[in-house]
Amino acid sequence: MSQQLELLTENPSQWTSVSLLSPEIQKKEIKPYVVLALKELEGNPDSRTSSLMNVDKFSAVRAVVRHLARLRSANKEPWASEDVTVFLESLRFSPECVEELTSLLCLDKVYENVPKHLRVKPGLVDLQWKVDISLSQSNMSSENANASQAKEIMRRYTHIILILTLTDGQTLTYRLSINKFHELRYTVACALKNMIVLEKRKCMRKD
Repeated sequence: MSQQLELLTENPSQWTSVSLLSPEIQKKEIKPYVVLALKELEGNPDSRTSSLMNVDKFSAVRAVVRHLARLRSANKEPWASEDVTVFLESLRFSPECVEELTSLLCLDKVYENVPKHLRVKPGLVDLQWKVDISLSQSNMSSENANASQAKEIMRRYTHIILILTLTDGQTLTYRLSINKFHELRYTVACALKNMIVLEKRKCMRKD
């Protein structure tokens, strides 16, 4: 699976309602719905939106447009048509609608006026880490350290190298002391715990 397709399909549970409506949508409805959805994202909602006869079908297309628009900045390259096609097919759009949506949503120019704050930052694809003791070994050797001194030198000069690969193709490298590394682990663990607590609250649950 490509990185783009993985990004598009990372949260399949959110598309249940769209999959129920998508088979009913006709090709002739796609372009008007896409245009109206983009106007909303750009902060210039069209008055025609409030008078639509098929609000549910529009909502389904709007969800797809918002999804691709918000994720666009997380990609180093424009959307690949084959990945968008697979994604739309998984949502049960008809072949005609898949073709129409793909041709529209793979054009980079349709996202030009979408405010940057509505787009997401690159996601994390891979994280690797390794222990760097080269400086510790160098200091121990130069100081002819005894066992006690060697232990202190290892504590002070050992570092953790973090290598992060992002969805936009970037590779970021960070060098942390052991204390900072444990501080990072604690912060991430607390954030995950808080997310779990929030998800259990009634106000965060979808009806």
